[in-house]
Amino acid sequence: MDAVQALQVDAYQLTMAQAYLGHGMNGQAVFEFFVRKLPPERRFLVSAGIEQAVEWLESLRFDEQALT
Repeated sequence: MDAVQALQVDAYQLTMAQAYLGHGMNGQAVFEFFVRKLPPERRFLVSAGIEQAVEWLESLRFDEQALT
């Protein structure tokens, strides 16, 4: 995965991860995924693919250029 895709992560989650690590915390952390807005004709959402989402998150890497 390239850094551009990794930067599509919500900035809030990156900020929280930075604070978490900055306080020397390195245990398991819990984050959530959510949908900000459903299409007008939808009143519910079915979610699947949690395993794939976790694998994607675990593979995130940022190069020096992306961090500056």
